[in-house]
Amino acid sequence: MENQLAEALKRGEFVVTCELIPGRGANEAMQAHELEEGKKMWATGRVHALSITDNPGGNPALLPEALAQDLVAEGITPLVHLSCKDRNRNQFESQLYAMERHGIQNVLCMSGDYPVTGWNGRPRPVFDLDPVQLLEMVGNMNRGMGYPNRKGEIDKTKPTNFLPGAVVSPFKWTEGETLTQYFKLEKKVFAGAKFIINQVGYDARKIQELLWWMKDHNLDVPVIANIYVLSYGVGKTMNSGGIPGCDVTDEFVEVLRQEAQAEDKGKEARLVRAAKMIAISKGLGYAGVHIGGMNLTADMVSHILELADGFEADWEKYAPELNFAQKNCFYYYKGDSSTGLNIHEESPRVDLRSDKAIRGNYRLSRTFHHLVFIPNKGVNPIFTSFIKWREKKKGVLRHHAVEHMSKVALYECMDCGDCGLYATAYTCPMVNCPKCQRNGPCGGSKDGWCEVYPGERYCIWFKAYYRLKNYGDEGMLDDYVVPPNNWTNFAKSPWSNNVHGRDGYCRREWLPGVEPDVEFKEGPKPADDAPRPM
Repeated sequence: MENQLAEALKRGEFVVTCELIPGRGANEAMQAHELEEGKKMWATGRVHALSITDNPGGNPALLPEALAQDLVAEGITPLVHLSCKDRNRNQFESQLYAMERHGIQNVLCMSGDYPVTGWNGRPRPVFDLDPVQLLEMVGNMNRGMGYPNRKGEIDKTKPTNFLPGAVVSPFKWTEGETLTQYFKLEKKVFAGAKFIINQVGYDARKIQELLWWMKDHNLDVPVIANIYVLSYGVGKTMNSGGIPGCDVTDEFVEVLRQEAQAEDKGKEARLVRAAKMIAISKGLGYAGVHIGGMNLTADMVSHILELADGFEADWEKYAPELNFAQKNCFYYYKGDSSTGLNIHEESPRVDLRSDKAIRGNYRLSRTFHHLVFIPNKGVNPIFTSFIKWREKKKGVLRHHAVEHMSKVALYECMDCGDCGLYATAYTCPMVNCPKCQRNGPCGGSKDGWCEVYPGERYCIWFKAYYRLKNYGDEGMLDDYVVPPNNWTNFAKSPWSNNVHGRDGYCRREWLPGVEPDVEFKEGPKPADDAPRPM
């Protein structure tokens, strides 16, 4: 079956994807309804893929590939969401092979909403991989995944045919969150994302900002605009943080409330706004749109697209209507009051944060890192010799109580053995990030606060940005990709792993144009870590 989404993107056609939500159960009435509406959407001839959510809101639901198989059987191209919250890397590999076997090729890689409900209580989240690492894994599978056989040789599976995409949230209103979202986006494209879909938001300046930022940073992949048909009830939930990562301001909620007083409960106003958003996105240069919303029907999609056709010629005049920004919102580019959009001139980045919750013990950690862990600098040669001497005397890896207890006191260390402190300016991603994000923030933070602990904990990447910015080093956050935690190292000395080149610090992948600050010669790479074609 032809991959309509891939082919349309290749031709430069303006693509349309529509979202289906499988829900709980296996053969429920809602699932039959979603499938039927999906068939009707496809029958319009204007939709290039049906996008299927993966346990949205952190709640269990039918696996998206189950519904995707039904679509493939009908000759319909699916786009399956893959979230990192519920699977480890082996389960991802198994799931992806099953999808390849059934002709499901389009995948959207994301962190996913933190698990909320489950059988007999809240489940333990997984987050074994982050989206950057998942994209790399998909890329390896597309090249033929390497694995060791019984003879110690490396075999490869047949190459898969996935078209991997990723998500970004430009709708952040602090400098630290905005820039770290974009830094992670660079890593996603480097890791193999072939298209990007932005998170939910209603600010034309941010919609334009994303495209401009990508062009200015040579990220040449198509971007699909997220067009969410927002009702008053769902808008209130998003506004309160009930659906993380979606930016809905107080001002916009009030507009939705007033619209809901109409006889049709605001339905037509929602559809008109969605159509204007499509016209604006197309006018700005987006490669397509992703239409979603609760209880979305084929009739609604057709009506939206017909309205959008009529709005296209005058798209610029609608931009000021889509101007629902948070107070004191940071924009990467300066604004143009006459158009409601941006001018192509960078805004000054003057935000500095140095309160204790941000600063922590970073000065001490930074000094120790530069003194001890940079090869052939400071006391690193002495430190390396000492670790090797101790291992000869005490045994490799095991005896590290002093090391561990000092890191427990300073960083609440869980003894994972594959230390990621260096990548996050010394805020442990395994302990202090509920989603264990080693390559950048998820999309769920709000005003700098962690999605899971709002008002209690800052996002570790928000903290890292300002810690590094105080030294003029915030650009380091997009220098390299950190590999996934190697659990062989669990409860073993991270210092020893570092000395011998076994940890993620030594196996980092540097982005193009970045001069590596260290060179490690020890430590074999995993078998499936094939060189990436550039």
